[in-house]
Amino acid sequence: MRSIINPFRKIRNFIAGSVFGRKPKAGYCYRPGDVVIDDFAEFSGIPLDTVVEKVANFHRINAHDWHALDASSFSERAAVFYESSQNYIFDTLSANPSPDAVVKKLDRFNPHILESIRVHPGKRFIDFGGGVGTLCELVARMGKAVCYLDVPGIVFDFAQWRFKRLGLNIAAIEAKADSIHLPGKYDIVYTDAVLEHFPRALQIEATKALAQAVDQDGLLIFLVDLSGPTEDDPMHHDVDIKELHNLLSSSGLRCEDGHYTFCSIWRRPR
Repeated sequence: MRSIINPFRKIRNFIAGSVFGRKPKAGYCYRPGDVVIDDFAEFSGIPLDTVVEKVANFHRINAHDWHALDASSFSERAAVFYESSQNYIFDTLSANPSPDAVVKKLDRFNPHILESIRVHPGKRFIDFGGGVGTLCELVARMGKAVCYLDVPGIVFDFAQWRFKRLGLNIAAIEAKADSIHLPGKYDIVYTDAVLEHFPRALQIEATKALAQAVDQDGLLIFLVDLSGPTEDDPMHHDVDIKELHNLLSSSGLRCEDGHYTFCSIWRRPR
């Protein structure tokens, strides 16, 4: 069965990347100016060449760590993995090696994302699943009041270390891997590559919570990896993007761009 399912998933992932715009990840290659990579080497005390090697091979490392966990259920395994893994951060670093790389990535997904954040008159911004915090850094430099939310662990600790190092006043909220809570209302709610880590019930809960956190005339920027579980990403779940977008619509949000795609922008009308 494994030999039949895996080729099918590879074909499906290629189609999903082509149709929805998020292309398969290429191997990481270090470039001068990858300041977040440099910072993590300093933060962790790991030699830079070792960090680069781990970032380039994060798929294999994560899959090994995931399968090595002794857990009775997927949810238990996920809670342990995301809060205790010392290697998952290399996955996050691969997509966020520098602020410039994040700008290029988001502009490739949708050139309106960063401009929508920049020109919105509201100041209250939250990144749900902020990872190493590079997007929070960019938005804080736009003059927004930024809130970073993620589960505790090395990723969270590194993000806080960088914010302090850069002199950025970014509030931080420790989340739980098995429950969803966003405190208060925000002018801009952002999430990228988070919901695919949740089982369906938690995807629905998270989508509703994200929608509820958007204040009047506020934006929700909603990015989800639709490639599903693979040998490289066994911790991922399938996502029914139509179901989640229908939930956002029923919550009163209006889609301004990217309906039924992996990258969408929503607004709550006044």
